[in-house]
Order: sequence, then C-alpha cells, then structure tokens
Amino acid sequence: MKHKTKQVITILSILLAIIVLTTACGGSSKPGITPGATEKDKPSQTDKIQLGMYEGIVTYNSEEGCYFIEARGARFPFKTDPKEALKVPLEAPGEDTLAKHSALLLGMIGQQVLHTTILINPDEEDEVMPAVNDLALYLQIANPRKFAGVAYTKPGGKLENSVVKGPQIQSLDSHATPETTIVQIKGPKSGAQSTAVRVLGDGKFIIEGKTYEETYRAADFVSVTLLKMLCGSADCPDAAACATGGDCGCG
Repeated sequence: MKHKTKQVITILSILLAIIVLTTACGGSSKPGITPGATEKDKPSQTDKIQLGMYEGIVTYNSEEGCYFIEARGARFPFKTDPKEALKVPLEAPGEDTLAKHSALLLGMIGQQVLHTTILINPDEEDEVMPAVNDLALYLQIANPRKFAGVAYTKPGGKLENSVVKGPQIQSLDSHATPETTIVQIKGPKSGAQSTAVRVLGDGKFIIEGKTYEETYRAADFVSVTLLKMLCGSADCPDAAACATGGDCGCG
C-alpha cells in the first residue's frame, strides 16, 4: 500500500508537469536556440537520451520554442537541448559519475533534506527566470513536498511570498544547511565567469553560466538529472542508482 501511495504521488506530479507545459517555455521567442542556429543544429526527431532505466526522445518544437524529452507517455520541456545540457561540468565530491550524481541528487532532495529553495539575485531576475522555471518544475516533479520556492539575495525582487518555508531574503552562507538546502542560480550580473553545476556541501549548490544561455543549460543539466528519478517512487531510496541506470529498489 505504501508503494502504491508513492506511485500515485509521482503520477500526480507528472500530471502537474503536463498541465504547466503550455507556460513552461515562455520568455524569448526561441529559448534554447543560440543566435544564428540552423535546422541542422537542432536535435533529430529521433535523438535518443538515456533517463536512468528509461529511454527518451529529444525533439524541438519551433512553434513553442521548446526542446522536449518525450518519455513514458509525457513531454517534458527544456529551454536548451537536453543532450547538450548533460555536457555541463558537474563539480561535486566523488571519484566517478555515480558518486558525483549521488552528491548532487541526495544532497538536493535526499531523505535528510526537509526542503530546497532556489536563490536568485533580483538584479538579474528577468534574465535567470527561464532557468528558475525549468529547475522549479523538475524539483516539484522529483519530490513536490520538498520544494520551498524562490528567495532573493537582497530586496528588490518582483515576487512576493514566493517562499513557503523560510524568509524571502536569504543567503547561501547563512541559511543553507544539509536539511534546508539552497540552490543559487547565477548569471553574469552575479559575477558568474564560467558554466558549471557546483555541489559545495552542507546544503549549498550553485548553478551558474558565463552567459544567460549557458545559465539555462546548467539549470537544465540538473533538471535532466532530476528527471532520471522518475522510477515510480516520489521518495526514491537510491537516487544515484536511478540517475545511472541501476536498480534503486523501487521496482
């Protein structure tokens, strides 16, 4: 019964994702396509991507201005090409891919985590919001009960009461703990000079891009990794196994 309840929670989360698909690609007319890109730069309609134990197809819809991963009967939107997003460097503890993905996933939404907050600088709110929207969507798909909302590094943000747990103004150093994790999204206006996803430990994560297009790509790296957890359980006991195609024990 407990396992069936978890499956229902996951199904509801997927349905939520499908409902918001029509607004997930708002913003620029063709998010995810770099200036001057041509048809050959876009993924093939049969471009496959491995999602843990499942396989998806990457497509691009020019009318919606979105990339999609089509998997398990659903279409999941992304601002950038998901296969290119997976090339973003992941700086995390561990000697191999399994250990690094474990540090990312379990540190962000693992069993010990009470909730996760996305943190942004209000000076670049408009520029980073596409990355925020993508990451927020997939955090909620992976585990809706652990997403606490969007906070700001200082006053001046457009959103009000956008955090359900914790203050509206937060800092990575003062508010992040292993139980109350914070994912800060940074673009050029916040001083980002490289593109990477960084797991700093003690509940601190940084997603940054040297351009805003690169910021979206870095956020999509995390989003694709979270999507790999769709194994049938909202509380996967071994997220690292799911992310690398192993047996997480949920089946």
